Amino acid sequence: MKSIVRALVPGLLSVFCFAQMAVADDLLSQNDFREALISRLQTQSDTPVCAHDLADGGFRAGPSADNCEYYAYVDTTYASYVVAPDRLDEILDNEATRLLQVIEGGVDETGFEDRLVVQLRPNSFLTTTSGEHDDAMVTRRFTQDLVAVLMLDSAETISVVDEDQLVEFGLTEDDAFDLAIANTRDRMGNVNVNTYKTLEVLSSDNGLITGELWLPETCNAQSRDAVYFVYDYNGVLKADRNNVIGISNLLSMARGMVNQGKSATDSVVSCSSGKWSQLWPAPQAALETSPNTAPG
Repeated sequence: MKSIVRALVPGLLSVFCFAQMAVADDLLSQNDFREALISRLQTQSDTPVCAHDLADGGFRAGPSADNCEYYAYVDTTYASYVVAPDRLDEILDNEATRLLQVIEGGVDETGFEDRLVVQLRPNSFLTTTSGEHDDAMVTRRFTQDLVAVLMLDSAETISVVDEDQLVEFGLTEDDAFDLAIANTRDRMGNVNVNTYKTLEVLSSDNGLITGELWLPETCNAQSRDAVYFVYDYNGVLKADRNNVIGISNLLSMARGMVNQGKSATDSVVSCSSGKWSQLWPAPQAALETSPNTAPG
């Protein structure tokens, strides 16, 4: 089962600001930091640990080559290191210890129906690895570049749910997504809202903020039209459609983060009149069906 180890988030506004900064030359790069963490993980373990780098900057790990399906991301831990580089060894030790506890503990399916949630992920998430369960992920299309992924929430991990599990627990896909909507709303915790350059920066106490975009009340006939960018798995930028400067800032930041490979997703989405669409980049289908016309 593909399991994503939940990040320890020190404060999403700080992480967002960090993503915009250049890293000093005398600090480890994020990739070098990842390799140092993998090395510390292997050193701390009494038995060999499987570990493989991922193209999106994370890595997958596990107790063996046949069970190497725990996905870890270093963005927030690396941000903590950049703020306090003299604590490198302490940060690596603490994170390696936490990861080993998760890997050795395995995935608990107790209370399966009550822990189903929905999270938004980019298309690339579905093809990051070739694990045996990846083809059976339970997903639904959101916009051109984003999909809704059914997941199992726990304190330390958030695990992808596959079709076999739904069969095991006697759930149809429709039933599972209905349960997940209510659970996402209930389990999200407080939604934290900060302001940055006329934008709202959203995160949630339980790290499930991307699921808010899937909730029906976020985009319906009564909701305010808005533009969103999922820059982190627990970080979303938002600007109301009537906030012209905010939208301009959001698009500029999104382009910069995507070009630097610093964002969790690669597109900006828009809710208008109760319907979701991809605002940037312009969907290919729209480009193909909207040829330029010269003024007559």
